[in-house]
Amino acid sequence: MKNNMTKLFAGLAAFIIIAALADTNYAQRKVRRTVYSQQQVEQLLERIEEQSDAFSNQINKSLDKSRLDGTMSEDNITARVSELESATDELRREYDHNDSRGENRPEARVILNTATEVNRIMNIRNFSRQAENSWVRLRMELNTLARIYGLPAVGAKSYKFTAVQNTVPVRRPMIIRGYSQQQVEDLLERIEERTDAFSNQLNKSLDKSRLDGTKTEDNFAARASELESATDELRREFDHNDSRGENRPEAEKILITATTVDRLMRSRNFGGQTESTWTTLRAELNILARLYGLQAVGSKNYR
Repeated sequence: MKNNMTKLFAGLAAFIIIAALADTNYAQRKVRRTVYSQQQVEQLLERIEEQSDAFSNQINKSLDKSRLDGTMSEDNITARVSELESATDELRREYDHNDSRGENRPEARVILNTATEVNRIMNIRNFSRQAENSWVRLRMELNTLARIYGLPAVGAKSYKFTAVQNTVPVRRPMIIRGYSQQQVEDLLERIEERTDAFSNQLNKSLDKSRLDGTKTEDNFAARASELESATDELRREFDHNDSRGENRPEAEKILITATTVDRLMRSRNFGGQTESTWTTLRAELNILARLYGLQAVGSKNYR
C-alpha cells in the first residue's frame, strides 16, 4: 500500500512538472508570436500610411455630400484627419532613418493621440459606410502599432487632444505643441503642392464652364495665382528662417488671399475634383492659421 501511494505521488509530481513545462513553452511561444521584426513593422507603417490617405479621401467625399459641407465643423474634421496623415508620415520617415523602435515612441504616441480625437469624431457623427469601414481598418492597424510600442489603444483616456480651436484668439507664434520644425516644413510643402493642384483643377473647371473667356474667369485665375505666389513665398522664407514667429506676416498674407478664394468658391458651384481639392487645401491652411495664432480661412478679419 505504501509503495502504491509513493508511486501515485511520484506520478502526480511528474504530471505537474510536465504541465508546468508545457505552460512555460506555450507562454514562450505566445511571447514570440508578439515580437515583430523590423520588416514587419515597416510593412505595418506602410499600411497605416496608405490607409490614412484612403480614409482621408473617404472622409472628404462623405463631408462634401453632408450638411457639414462648407462649415467650420467640416474644416475642423478635415484638419484632424490631415494631422493624422502628417503624424503617420512623420513616423514612417523617422523609422526609415532610425531602426530603434524605442526612440520613435514619441511619434507613435502623437499618432495615437490624434487618432483618438478622430475616433471621437467618428463616434459622434454619421459618415458614409465607406468612410466608416475605412476607419475601422485603419484603427485596427493603429492598435497593432500601440501594442508594438507598449502604448494604450486608440480611444484610451490617457490621450488628450490639446490643439487650440479656431475660435480661440491666440497671439503666440507656436500654438500646437508637438509640431517639430520638420512637421511644419512638411505642412508647408503639402500646402504648396495642393495649391498648385487646386489652381490646375480650377483652370480646367473654368475652361469647361460658361465663365470661359470672361472677366470673372480672369478674376478667379488671378486670385488662385496670388495664393500660389503667397504659399511659395512662405515656403521659401521658412527655409531661410527657422523662427516661425518671424514668418507670421507671410502666413497672414496666405490666409487673407485664401479667404478671397474661399468666397469665390462659395459663389460658384464647381463640384467634383475642384471642390474636393479646395476642401483639403483649406483644412491645411487652417492648421497653418493655428500654428501662427491667426484666424481661420473665412474670418471677417480678412475681409
